[in-house]
Amino acid sequence: MMFRGALVRLAAQYFVLLVLILGFFDLIVYVTVSQSLQAKADNDLKHAVSQAAKEVVATDTVSVNAQGLLDPSVADTFVRVLDVKGQEVSQPQPALKKLFNSPSLKDPIAAAKAGQSGDTQVSSGSDLYVVHTSAIVNPKSKKVVGVMQVAQPISWVGDALSGLVRQLVLASVIGIILGALASLLMATRSLRPISRAFQRQREFVADASHELRTPLTLIRTNVEAWLRRSNGQTRTYAQSIVEEVEQLNRIVGDLTTLALADARQLRLNPRPIELNEVVKGLIAQATPLADERGVQLRPDLNGGVRVDADLVRVRQLLLILIDNALAHTPTGGEVAVGVVRQNGRAHVTVTDTGEGIPTSDLPHIFERFYRADKARTRESGGSGLGLAIAKWIVEAHKGDIAVTSTEGKGTEVAVSLPAID
Repeated sequence: MMFRGALVRLAAQYFVLLVLILGFFDLIVYVTVSQSLQAKADNDLKHAVSQAAKEVVATDTVSVNAQGLLDPSVADTFVRVLDVKGQEVSQPQPALKKLFNSPSLKDPIAAAKAGQSGDTQVSSGSDLYVVHTSAIVNPKSKKVVGVMQVAQPISWVGDALSGLVRQLVLASVIGIILGALASLLMATRSLRPISRAFQRQREFVADASHELRTPLTLIRTNVEAWLRRSNGQTRTYAQSIVEEVEQLNRIVGDLTTLALADARQLRLNPRPIELNEVVKGLIAQATPLADERGVQLRPDLNGGVRVDADLVRVRQLLLILIDNALAHTPTGGEVAVGVVRQNGRAHVTVTDTGEGIPTSDLPHIFERFYRADKARTRESGGSGLGLAIAKWIVEAHKGDIAVTSTEGKGTEVAVSLPAID
């Protein structure tokens, strides 16, 4: 499927965006509800403290209107009043003595006797309470004559938040599942116009390449006939036309290969082959060209290395790499082709002592029609498609290809293919 990687990345981006939105929404809901519930609990406690304070009479001693205190069974509020000596003036139900006798309330009681008030959370069994401890002050003498404690359960706040979290998680899971499907659908629809445009472009390239073959063949045939009959300056013109037609034929052939590869119409014919033998044959074939350019071409073979691959495509791959190395290595330089087996993989390296590739060009060398040295490549007949074809051949064989280069010192192209025993 074309654009599968782009589809996955785009769908993933939509999905991550959706998860972030849901997470942000859940956080806002949780914080808002939590603050609202806490505010309600605080207001209920303040109201209960205010009501209880109305039933407490402070003179030199403390007295309580027991009938006026809130009924625990109704208001769910519990009140205890202590005199300044710590004796209980009014106490709640016996079952709640454990709550008010909690060690954590000793310091608040001491602080209340000093005129300070505060809230303390206290656990009693499975319930959680907040206890407000404050001083009872004689309005005339302004002296502390007692301590009032008002307790209210707040377990319901945690229970409500726990329920909210469960509901938010459930809703988020459903939203994420639906969002994943929606993300995939949106990504597919977003890429559909691009896919169609690319398909039309690919068909155009394939059709154009096919249609150009016949006229190019006719031009070459006629020019070659002209070349045989011409001499002098006319022969030079004819020879130049033949060379340009050959260059066009190579470009058309490369375009056809890439167009068919993009359409997945190129079929590989894998079979066990010995890489050392392939390299030896190619070096013998390329040695005359190397000698013509004054470049030493040598093999660097290390034992038998076998791969399950298409012989025609592997030869094409190695020829591309060797031809590129020879084209960019000056007279007196060297090109080495190495083969070695390591960690269950066959490693082929083509190393030259040429001018190297600028660092800024390295990320682009496998792009179609890209030339690091445009003037030099045109002179050597390059079309900028060779490395793109090489990359396709390597990837079609489930391999890897990488290029390292140092300007002024040379370049190394490393190919890794799965090896067989």
